[in-house]
Amino acid sequence: MGIESGARVLARRGVGPLVVACVVVGLLGLAACQGPGGGQSGDSAGSLDSAGSGVQSGEVQMSGGYVVGPNGYLLQPEDPDMVEPVLPAIAKEPSVEGAEAFIRYYLDLLAHSWYTGDTEKLEAVSGNSCKFCKNRIETIEDVYEKGGWEHGLRYRFSKSERPILANDGRVAFVGTIHASPHVTFRDRSIRKSAYREYDVELQGKWISGQWVLRACIIEDE
Repeated sequence: MGIESGARVLARRGVGPLVVACVVVGLLGLAACQGPGGGQSGDSAGSLDSAGSGVQSGEVQMSGGYVVGPNGYLLQPEDPDMVEPVLPAIAKEPSVEGAEAFIRYYLDLLAHSWYTGDTEKLEAVSGNSCKFCKNRIETIEDVYEKGGWEHGLRYRFSKSERPILANDGRVAFVGTIHASPHVTFRDRSIRKSAYREYDVELQGKWISGQWVLRACIIEDE
């Protein structure tokens, strides 16, 4: 990875040994840490068309297939399948299985936050030192504060290795995040993002009776 994983860096610096979990169990904007959901390079963008002339009173004004709101901005399409995720009971347990369930919940919550612009619950399960978390929260808030929105984003995580345990309470999961095709309306432009995959290391940590995302390290492309 271009940025060394926190867990593996600990081992090299002598902070403490890592133990590979004996049981294999199922369990991540913009700025410097590129990753899912933030207008990645390669996205296609289209500027908002000017209001068409000759629109009759009572007609729905459209631009690029989207409804134009009273303020001239495109309206976000509804996504009835995008419902707020519920933290599974197992994700409330300080176990490797609980960490895995939490990581998957975090990704679902991240996608929901992108759809709604509400980052309160996402922030509550983000570690204070998680740069990835801070970046995603700030990016989402910036998009919505400026009249933008996102539509169609979903995340799925598949593991490629056994979970790694650190002696400070962290559990690291190495694998791939699959980001679905989606669109983002930002700066009065529609940005279309194709399906993408990201090789990542996700680190959860049990703090004050709950799991939080400690880090998401994305392999350089």
